[in-house]
Amino acid sequence: MTRASIKDDSEFKKPALRLSLIVYGRESVGTKVRYLIDPKGQGEKKEIPENIVLIRWRKKISKGYTFSGDRLGPNVWRGLSTALGSVPNAAWLKWRVEDISKQLDGARGQMGIYKSSVPSASAVHALIQICGVDRLRAIFSRHLDPNRAGIYGTPDLFLYARDARGTTCMGRFVEVKRPDERFKSGQFEEIRFLQSFGFHARVARLIEGS
Repeated sequence: MTRASIKDDSEFKKPALRLSLIVYGRESVGTKVRYLIDPKGQGEKKEIPENIVLIRWRKKISKGYTFSGDRLGPNVWRGLSTALGSVPNAAWLKWRVEDISKQLDGARGQMGIYKSSVPSASAVHALIQICGVDRLRAIFSRHLDPNRAGIYGTPDLFLYARDARGTTCMGRFVEVKRPDERFKSGQFEEIRFLQSFGFHARVARLIEGS
């Protein structure tokens, strides 16, 4: 059995996201599947699995914290290296969201097809704060390696939280899967790679309610 066909992801389900993964109202639209956003199956608004988890995370409530996040495209690291530089350094940790926004805006033309993979400036700021320079260098080195051209696997989401002072204090890399969805090549390996550097990386497999 190849990695691409594996569905048993029990080893990747921690740490807990502390939000409901139960979904209702499955609807297939072409190759896409959508579910009701509401965890109790109420309302009419539907979204794809990745957005379901993202929306529910952003709605989390915990005193002293605000929750946010964004989707990560398969070329996110290539896009960021084009916009910010291929070798992360200590100066990155001093950047404000406004600084990052200006750099991303100024590099839209150079990023080409990569720009759709890059998240918001706020999410990039949180990524830098959570990852730090050394781990960012390791990630960039992995994804900019010419021998890995065409190999992806980056998790669907980067979820984070900020404390009352506005400091990014929590980060999660999350691969979202439907109940019956198999893994694509590279996704297992990428989660293991992130975990090997101490990142909180996991799979959020949705559960279809009856």
